[in-house]
Amino acid sequence: MRALIELGVDVNKVTDNSWTPLCIAARNGHEPVVQALIKAGVDTNKASNDGATPLYIAAKNGHETVVRALTEAGADVNKATDDGAIPLFIAAKEGHVAVLRALIGAGADFNKAGVGGATPLYIAAQEGLEVVLRALIELGADVI
Repeated sequence: MRALIELGVDVNKVTDNSWTPLCIAARNGHEPVVQALIKAGVDTNKASNDGATPLYIAAKNGHETVVRALTEAGADVNKATDDGAIPLFIAAKEGHVAVLRALIGAGADFNKAGVGGATPLYIAAQEGLEVVLRALIELGADVI
């Protein structure tokens, strides 16, 4: 990736579905590639056609180191997809507690309700993810 960056490739170029190289690296958990793209000035909040940002994609796939790299680079932890889901929602739904903690540590609003009024706590309860419920409550999520 560094060689391509040095050659001047457009690091924000998108595929037909608007996926950037950063989205693909985030999906696959390639933290060194994510770091190289960040250093090259990539737009960390550039979303795909459905509104999924690289941070949302990394959170969905449980890639904590990528989530941390993106949040440290200023990725918007509360930017929602087109259907109103923020990265914390998908981390809760998928049971990725370490990602959930990283997102909350970076300022994610764990009481933010998405479309239909569901919060990450509600989603974790719906999915039967006790470990996620405990983590959210421990971190101060509203239970009422």
